[in-house]
Amino acid sequence: MNPQVFLILLDNIFAGIAAFIAITVWVKTRDISWIFIVLSVIGFYVSIIYKTLVFFGIVFSEKYSIAGVNVLDMIFNYIPLILMIVALALKAVRNMKR
Repeated sequence: MNPQVFLILLDNIFAGIAAFIAITVWVKTRDISWIFIVLSVIGFYVSIIYKTLVFFGIVFSEKYSIAGVNVLDMIFNYIPLILMIVALALKAVRNMKR
């Protein structure tokens, strides 16, 4: 088996497990910071799926570029990080109020 295919398979397995656990946590929480963490994990899973589709040639990401910057790659790479930053900022603000 090609090592890249093996790594993509592992990425999909672990990200899928994390997304499943995140969805089960989402159902039981009402805390806004936890909801953003769950959205971040789900966004990371979507990013892994996107990278898998690009690797196998199902999605052509080169079509969506502006000024030489691939827009889809940028969106799928940074949205989970932005959601995590929002979650941690909300948690920090809430802890400062106590």
